[in-house]
Amino acid sequence: MVKQAIAVLESSTDKETKSGTASGEAGEIHRAASVRYEERSNGGQAGAGSKVITTVEARSFCRKVPVIGPEVPCRQVMGQFQRQPELPCIVVCDDDHIPLGLLMRDRFFRHMAGRFAADLFYEVAIFQFAEQQPLICEGDTPAGELLDLALGREGTSFYDGLILTDQGKYYGILTIQDLMQMSRELQREADEARQAAVRDSRDRIVEIEYSMGDVAESAKRSWQELEQMNALSLEGRQELEAVKASFTRVLEMARFQEKQMAKLLEQMQQISSVADHIRRLADQSGMLAMNASIEAAHAGEHGRGFAVVASEVRKLALQTKRFSEEISETLGAVNHFIQQTAATATSTVEEMAESHERVVNADGTFQSLVESARVAEQRSQEMFRSSEMAAERTRIVLMELQHLTSLS
Repeated sequence: MVKQAIAVLESSTDKETKSGTASGEAGEIHRAASVRYEERSNGGQAGAGSKVITTVEARSFCRKVPVIGPEVPCRQVMGQFQRQPELPCIVVCDDDHIPLGLLMRDRFFRHMAGRFAADLFYEVAIFQFAEQQPLICEGDTPAGELLDLALGREGTSFYDGLILTDQGKYYGILTIQDLMQMSRELQREADEARQAAVRDSRDRIVEIEYSMGDVAESAKRSWQELEQMNALSLEGRQELEAVKASFTRVLEMARFQEKQMAKLLEQMQQISSVADHIRRLADQSGMLAMNASIEAAHAGEHGRGFAVVASEVRKLALQTKRFSEEISETLGAVNHFIQQTAATATSTVEEMAESHERVVNADGTFQSLVESARVAEQRSQEMFRSSEMAAERTRIVLMELQHLTSLS
């Protein structure tokens, strides 16, 4: 019966009082919600990945309100509210001081404002009119989390106070005004943290600007040095091309000399063969002269003149043989020297061919070096331009941060 009567009175009295009382508080509550939302947004901008440590504690904002038992009659509670006009609510606790419910002043007075409320409810236990599922949090709960929980409530409970406990026992109450004040304090800390982050970012950007200037200067020097190295590489390759051309000509001359020495050796062999042939002819002439002398001796007086001729022919044959032997010895020595020279020429050609191949390989390596120097010069130039652009953008960011610092 009591609950049915309460429902009837709520339907009649809410229409008269709710529009006037709740409308003023609603604006304050939603402003508190907007403050909390702004705090979240600004906190998110303070620094990616950084966790803001706040010094705001909910206990420092809570207030003490009277505590009553669940069986206290409504008349006694009405008298207490009338004696303390500033009292926003009363907490209902059991004997162990554990919160059971919350009785908000405005809602209680709306219940008691009916024509028959005094007769019906003054002796009824107050627990019937209390919010039996109030928002209860431990006192060490972070302030931001408390605001999230309070602003997440719906319906008429959105305007209720928040009960703080200490190890489950009643500690104090946070009204909407207290939550708003706590939110403003959080907002102030967030603003200070944001300003500190902006100043820190500005200082870091200044350091980055100096570093980018050093990088740009270093890139410029590297570009100039690589440009000079590229020019020297091109000049060196031109010199190497000249050396390669000289080696090519020398190699061709050495190969020509090798061929000439081979031909000379062949001719010397032919001359040696002719000398051998002359020596054999001299031997035959000597044999013929000796036979002629023998025949002249057999002829006696008639062959004396022929014997003289045969003797002279024999002397001439001996001289011819001696000369041919000397020629053969000389040709042998010359042939030996020619063979050594030919072997040296062949070895020289081989060495020149290897040297020419090394020069060709060095030319290819130098060509790669020139190409690498050219690419390095281009990349160094690009790095210099990129570092200049980065330095310019850093200066723009620094100017914006300085402007933001001056505004804050």
